Amino acid sequence: MPTNSSSVVVLNDHGEVLLMLREDARIWALPAGRREPGETYEQAAVREVREETGHEVELERVVGDYWRPQMPHGGDQMRVYVGHVTGGDPSTHDWESLEVRWFPLDALPRWLFRFSAEHIEDALVDAEVPFVREQRFSRAQAVLLACFLAYRRVRNLVRCHQ
Repeated sequence: MPTNSSSVVVLNDHGEVLLMLREDARIWALPAGRREPGETYEQAAVREVREETGHEVELERVVGDYWRPQMPHGGDQMRVYVGHVTGGDPSTHDWESLEVRWFPLDALPRWLFRFSAEHIEDALVDAEVPFVREQRFSRAQAVLLACFLAYRRVRNLVRCHQ
């Protein structure tokens, strides 16, 4: 059964976006994650930002819905929001983030997850209606993703039993 997840493009008044360096893939990405049972997309978005960056956010608008059919469990439907920081402490982020940092929109990191880059680009458009997009990996990227996710599952199992 497909999964449902949320992500937030957190922007500030200085023309910067908040990114996290993922512990598992060592790549910069937007805070994002799966919805928990009984949780709305909005609640998941706010929770994921808090967990992965330590920041509290307020959501401003929906950027769009992104269908990623090649993700495990039959695909993933991700809703992306734009938000801004209202509080929190970035030193309290969880272990999933090696680093949390603001980046100027015109100087994003080289190792930025491609789908995050698309979400940021869409967030900067003053669209009248939210985007609806399908995001696909190349065949090679899909194989790499499957290998990476298998590694991450094993790593997480080991981590939970330590």
